[in-house]
Amino acid sequence: MRGRPLCAFCLVFLLFQIVFIRGFRIGKDWNPSLLEQSVKAGSVITVSGRVYHTELKKETLAVYLTAASYQTKIIVYIKQVNSEHRQLHIGNEIKVTGEVAYFDAPRNPGNFDQKFYYQKQGIHGCIRASSYVITDEYQNRWKDALSQLRIRWKRILTEVLGEENGNTMSAILLGDKSELDRDLKELYQKNGIGHILAISGLHMTFIGLGFYKLLRKWGLSFVSAGMIGIVFLISYTMMIGNGVASMRALVMFIVRIGADMTGRVYDMLTSLALAAMVILIWRPLYLYDAGFLLSFGAILGILLAGPVFREWTSSDTKKECKNKKGANSWILKLRKTLCEGLWGSISIQLAILPCMLYFYFEVPPYSILINLLVIPLMSVVLGAGVTGSVIYSLVPVIGSSVLWICKPVLALYELLCDFCIRLPGSHLVTGQPGLWQIVVYYAVLGIALAVLYRKRSGYVVLLLSVNILLLGVRWNDLSVYQKNISVTMLDVGQGDGLVVKGNRGLVCMIDGGSSDVAEVGKYRIEPYLKSQGIGTVDYAFISHGDSDHYSGIEEMLKRQRIGVRIRYLVLPGPSVQDEKLKALAKEAAENGVKVVTIQEGESVCDDAGHQDGTHMKLTCVAPAEDYAGEIGNASSMVLSLSYGEFHMLFTGDVEGVGETALTERLNQFQAAADGEMNVKYEVLKVAHHGSKNSSTQEFLEAVKPRIALISAGRNNRYGHPHEETVKKLMDMGCRIKSTQDQGAVRIVTDGN
Repeated sequence: MRGRPLCAFCLVFLLFQIVFIRGFRIGKDWNPSLLEQSVKAGSVITVSGRVYHTELKKETLAVYLTAASYQTKIIVYIKQVNSEHRQLHIGNEIKVTGEVAYFDAPRNPGNFDQKFYYQKQGIHGCIRASSYVITDEYQNRWKDALSQLRIRWKRILTEVLGEENGNTMSAILLGDKSELDRDLKELYQKNGIGHILAISGLHMTFIGLGFYKLLRKWGLSFVSAGMIGIVFLISYTMMIGNGVASMRALVMFIVRIGADMTGRVYDMLTSLALAAMVILIWRPLYLYDAGFLLSFGAILGILLAGPVFREWTSSDTKKECKNKKGANSWILKLRKTLCEGLWGSISIQLAILPCMLYFYFEVPPYSILINLLVIPLMSVVLGAGVTGSVIYSLVPVIGSSVLWICKPVLALYELLCDFCIRLPGSHLVTGQPGLWQIVVYYAVLGIALAVLYRKRSGYVVLLLSVNILLLGVRWNDLSVYQKNISVTMLDVGQGDGLVVKGNRGLVCMIDGGSSDVAEVGKYRIEPYLKSQGIGTVDYAFISHGDSDHYSGIEEMLKRQRIGVRIRYLVLPGPSVQDEKLKALAKEAAENGVKVVTIQEGESVCDDAGHQDGTHMKLTCVAPAEDYAGEIGNASSMVLSLSYGEFHMLFTGDVEGVGETALTERLNQFQAAADGEMNVKYEVLKVAHHGSKNSSTQEFLEAVKPRIALISAGRNNRYGHPHEETVKKLMDMGCRIKSTQDQGAVRIVTDGN
């Protein structure tokens, strides 16, 4: 660092920043805002603020305000009932009346942290506006012009390319993903090319440096071209929004152009360190942001690992290129280009792998190869997108023709992703690694690169392979918890969803649905499973045909290609199946999931237990084979979990005649001296979300639970759990754990 004083300063400053941000929680956005401290969620308030950003959607206008009175930023959602919202401009001050809401922290491990997503941007709440008035018509004309340009540019893209391709190009060029097809977005992400849908260094470098080089070709001096280029890229960044990757690219571009303007040598490591320092001064909480870590990690991989790998393999190729001419030389140069691209892709993946697993819990192994084709073609997409849009504003016919070049490239991307997602091992789920694993991984990676740099490559491939494997292993499952099983009651809102994980890897789900959380399978159940390293559910039990017990499982059945796999869908016997369960069985079969039924007395066992014979067992105890009552809640499948001396009862929505019959059967078991079910249930999953119509006194006395788990949505319209049910449980001395209060609840037992 002796020859890089600025780089050394930035790195030292960064170290202090990290210490202060992590250790002392420096940054005002750590703490609740004045709005959160003084106004309850659901309250109707009137607040004034100045508009600094707007996002126009199909039915809503999202207006971002700086609310000085509450010392925070808020989002105001305005319904598009007329064209008045189009009069809003950047810089306007408006007075808004509406209901306050706050962003949610994750309700389950692995779920998206909406609260932190906005908190790191300084946004601490939102208002659904019932009315608003403009109190100050001042406009920031430059920002407002850029905002209007963004809207017009998006309109051009969608008019020429159609809704799907136009919205994809809007994400690529404008950073506007508000109307991007969600299935396409997920397909890109699952294949490791989701980065092309975010404004990244790739986009900024192409657009910024491309414009700068064009100015230089037109004869402008370094200073003139540099100043114009910097103003251009700052304006572009303001138009697309100040994301982490775009801010990093902007700072690095300014340093790059500054070096040209002053006649100095550009040092990428210095500009990278400076960019990190600037961003953390601006937004300290970005230190914990996935985008920040992945963006800087990718560049570090290119800077530190890329040259080592390329040098390792390029020496022989250089000699061959010198010795051969003509066609053979071109083949060798092509091979060299491909090798450089491959090693660049590998360098990036090695650098960001721990971050990918920590935030997303899975890795797409084919992404290294996919990006070899995707990244070079991005220059075609970006070039045609920018050039075509400019020409379209002058000569629409020619501009449309240029923009149409994007369509076959985007079609190729989708075709490539669709093919790769069907290949075996297209996404490997490892779960979230521990911080110590990440530290060890980077230490070993550094050692491997140092060895390779010294041309001692014999054991490097083996060392890197073992390093990756160690990162992906869930050590807790191998050591501390190898004698334990766990039961997790997920917060799925108003519904049920429980995950049972055996000590030898058997995974069962008991219900999984919600009546008030949209796409609960995709956004709550699957992220939890993946965070725990679960890529396959062995058995998914559905207690009965209410959607709040199966809607998430139904989603997962439809997502077998890209989501968590299910081996067996387990339904109650045919005599108690309604039309919804039959339709669910058909959906499962169409997606390659085997459908089986379970009757009273039948079990699913994890036979690979301890040496003393202890194993986990799930037994169906209701409905009885001769059940003749109403099909629905009363006929819910009831399961008994046993593991050593631990027992738990899962009751679905059982009530009425079904609960009465279950109570009689449990009493019979308790009376039988040698009965298989002569057990005491430590834990009860309370039926029907704690409804008044279930959990009778007689039933509770038959079960005698010590802990009661209740799954119910916050502020649900049914009033679950009912106060009478809660009182009965408390009178029995039960400890009550509810998803309303705690979010996900996890029980771990060693069987003793």
